[in-house]
Amino acid sequence: PTQCCLSFIGKHRRRQGRRTAMASFPLAVRLSGVAVTAAATGGGRSKHVGVGRLQNNRSLSCKAVIGNVWCTAPRSPVRHRGAAAAAGAAPPDAPLPPLMAAPPASSTPCSLVEGAVKRAAEGNHFVISKEDVEALTLARGLEAQALLPEFVGAAQRYARPPTSRFYVGAAALGASGNVYLGVNVELQGLPLNASIHAEQFAVVTALRAGETALVAIATTAAPCGHCRQFMNELRGAAAMRVIIPDERTAAMGGGGGHINYTLSDLLPHSFGPLDLTHDATLPLMLELRDNGVVLPPGAAAALEAREAAKDTAGSGGGDVGGVGEGSLGTMLAAAVREANLAYAPYSQSPAGLALRTKSGKVFSGRSVESAAYNPTMSPLHAALVAAVGSGG
Repeated sequence: PTQCCLSFIGKHRRRQGRRTAMASFPLAVRLSGVAVTAAATGGGRSKHVGVGRLQNNRSLSCKAVIGNVWCTAPRSPVRHRGAAAAAGAAPPDAPLPPLMAAPPASSTPCSLVEGAVKRAAEGNHFVISKEDVEALTLARGLEAQALLPEFVGAAQRYARPPTSRFYVGAAALGASGNVYLGVNVELQGLPLNASIHAEQFAVVTALRAGETALVAIATTAAPCGHCRQFMNELRGAAAMRVIIPDERTAAMGGGGGHINYTLSDLLPHSFGPLDLTHDATLPLMLELRDNGVVLPPGAAAALEAREAAKDTAGSGGGDVGGVGEGSLGTMLAAAVREANLAYAPYSQSPAGLALRTKSGKVFSGRSVESAAYNPTMSPLHAALVAAVGSGG
């Protein structure tokens, strides 16, 4: 197998305005001959393990202007819809009561938010720890949900959208107290459905971190139908809070208020897991499972021996085999582990995949299915989330 190289090159200029910060980011991502090791099962009981290659020499570059960075100015209160409206609250065009207080207009909390996001994006796999979240809530005098839009504004800069030029961020609050960040990732020259949505990125980040439930998610803009359906695979999805910008206050020049919906507000009459499985006891997206995928006896040893023989013969496989961090044995083990954890209740075909970079790092991913089928994420997409989340 060949190898892959994911590189991020960036520099920026930022000019603070009254309510926005503008930044120009030249981005570059290069995928060069991705080495792929995959484990998968067929629709029945047969299990297969294989090694292949993905050849795709692409160079991505873009510039964009990011606005609405919440740290630069006081923001309007987060507003609530859904349960209150259903209970006979004021009509949609009437002023809504604030759910929580607006943060103070201090620059110190801004640096705290940006610092937490920077640490998460560059050193903690896009996860803001519970401890960091608690420290911020104390410093700002806010609930964790009220900070989510600010995390989104700081996370946007890590997005990679060479096609749309539209930077999207997401921040999901887990039941554990951790916050999971997400960004959109587009692959230039490939079909648009090869993109990773920011909400999907955040949910897969939570999945990889072992999170058991999501309480709320904030996004740059209202989630598309694709993402609403993807999040519907979560246990208790209907009650999960979705915090989005309030377009009314922005149109009136009132800055950047937010509205707090439930997912069921945004996805009424939904189609979900029970419509296909009819079994409420089956584990859902963030819940632990074991799919029983195993390697054939001697498969790993045979593969390592074959690569060792190539190394000895000088056939160009010198840094692929061996027993180091990025050995094929390591990749096989990672791919099988991912296949066992894959969420594939509809196809019954769990799959796992491992990528190895030129530096020897291994990033693995699993299939994550949706009852609506199209929002399903492939193991390759999940592995790319892991790579981007690790600064790859």
